[in-house]
Amino acid sequence: MTKQDIATLKKVLTLFVPYRKKIAVIMIIMLVSAGINLLIPQISKQMMDKGILEKNVLLVIQFSIATLCLTLLDQGLGMLETKYRAYINSLMSYELSKKAFKHTLKLKIKYFNNTNFAEVMSNINTDVSNIAKVSDRGTFFMITQVFRIIGGIVGLLLIDWKLTIIVLSIIPLRYKMVKYLAKKRRDMFEKYMEYNREFSSWYGDTISGVKEIKLWGIQNRKVGEFVRKQRGIIKINVGLNLMDKLNELSENIIFQVIISGLYILGVNMILKDSLTVGGLFAFLTYSVYVTAPVSAILNIGYNFSNIIPSAKRLFEFLEMECEYSSSSIGKEIRFEHTDVNGNIKFDNVSFSYDNGKQLLKNINFEVKRGDKVAIIGTNGSGKSTLINLLLRFYTPQSGKILLDGIDISQTNLKDYRKLVSVVSQDLYLFNTTIKENIGISAQKAEIYIAAKESTAHEFVKALPQQYDTVVGRNGANLSGGEKQKIALARALAKEARILVLDEATSNCDVESELHINELLNSKSFDKTVILVTHRLDILKGVDRVIILDNGGIYDIGTHDELYHRSAIYKGIINANGNAERKNAV
Repeated sequence: MTKQDIATLKKVLTLFVPYRKKIAVIMIIMLVSAGINLLIPQISKQMMDKGILEKNVLLVIQFSIATLCLTLLDQGLGMLETKYRAYINSLMSYELSKKAFKHTLKLKIKYFNNTNFAEVMSNINTDVSNIAKVSDRGTFFMITQVFRIIGGIVGLLLIDWKLTIIVLSIIPLRYKMVKYLAKKRRDMFEKYMEYNREFSSWYGDTISGVKEIKLWGIQNRKVGEFVRKQRGIIKINVGLNLMDKLNELSENIIFQVIISGLYILGVNMILKDSLTVGGLFAFLTYSVYVTAPVSAILNIGYNFSNIIPSAKRLFEFLEMECEYSSSSIGKEIRFEHTDVNGNIKFDNVSFSYDNGKQLLKNINFEVKRGDKVAIIGTNGSGKSTLINLLLRFYTPQSGKILLDGIDISQTNLKDYRKLVSVVSQDLYLFNTTIKENIGISAQKAEIYIAAKESTAHEFVKALPQQYDTVVGRNGANLSGGEKQKIALARALAKEARILVLDEATSNCDVESELHINELLNSKSFDKTVILVTHRLDILKGVDRVIILDNGGIYDIGTHDELYHRSAIYKGIINANGNAERKNAV
């Protein structure tokens, strides 16, 4: 076992700390059970030698009743031990799953750009299931059976020391066998984990693209890929099962060889009057008390060949950097909604993904409270990246984004996100009711006000269940325009100083768009608004338009100023207008 394995094992064992009282009860129960099992062979020996062989019926009855009572007590204790152990096992799985889920929600957004949900869930479920095995009966059995082995060896020595040496001779042989099989199994299981991870990633990607699969008629190709990927998993899974059977087989064969040898030697000793019949049976029972626990203890290493790789992967996942991890933790600035004006400033901001192509360079602009600012540009100009930086999904490589003069990277992330409402281009609705989708962070009264402001109220009132209508997975039961109106209502219902609209009216009808435009430009609407849009009617009404081109700011001005002086701006507007006319036709 490597140093890394030992460090991982220590982390796994710390999972028991919250349950130490229940573990103490389990240990006491198992020790009492071990004592009972040490006593029963002695009673059996006496019953055989002084009861059955001497035809003493009364003594046989007494010993039988004593054995029955001890067995009932042992089984009762076993039930209690199972209850506590199952409780620990279930809670350990629950706590690990909860911890992994909470950590998943905190991870940086770039993690999800490279990983799909099917892969994440498969890895977590596999790893939690394997790690939870550390709290099964085998682990507790291993600890308590040390005492059982000691008692068994004492019992063997009391009967015959020569036979005891024969029984103990299996330990080094069994150790060598288990060590070899454990290494082989661990290598196989690591391959199994990798194959399973690749398959989960492929499966999630395939299901996400099911529409394209149907349109291009490539179902047979995908089935072929499924078969090829599953072939490797099946092969390793069969190998793992054969390895388990080989381990069990080697244990049974070695054990049976010892038992057969003891019978032969024992009978010879009985014939020579150096051992009684009861003594032989007691010796065989004590042999089981030694060999079975020894095998169980040695098998812990074999069984941990699953646990260690899973524990490593899960602990590495839990140690991944999340959004809340920064040098400012402990010094971060906290604030309330009412403390913020909503002035935003990009101060010489540059950004690139993992030292790749620079997507934004030297971005400088300011948005005052209550301003409506539009951002436009061709595809790849950096609009989405700029919005993601503002929402703190990414961190600038250089420069600062300031909120009321404070670097947003120094503020509490939860406090900051409470200040921002967003309707993104790739909006998402949860598979619940319209009311719950709009009211994620709003009171009941605010839900209806926001629905009217976004013009969602009209179509919602026409539905049979109105606001209690379930929207389906990502709004599958709604049209694109209806989804967008609900998403806009959700953003308006949130008590936020800053409103970010990323093509938020692209699927709305003309009447709804005009209503939303009037709302944004009304005097009572005092939110700071940043829009990503190419809609001419909206661009005419904003205070300023920022043109992004090739990762930098090309120009800033009002619609009229830019339309007369900027060929790029005019080209974007005209291209968008032509596209809208074609769509209308």
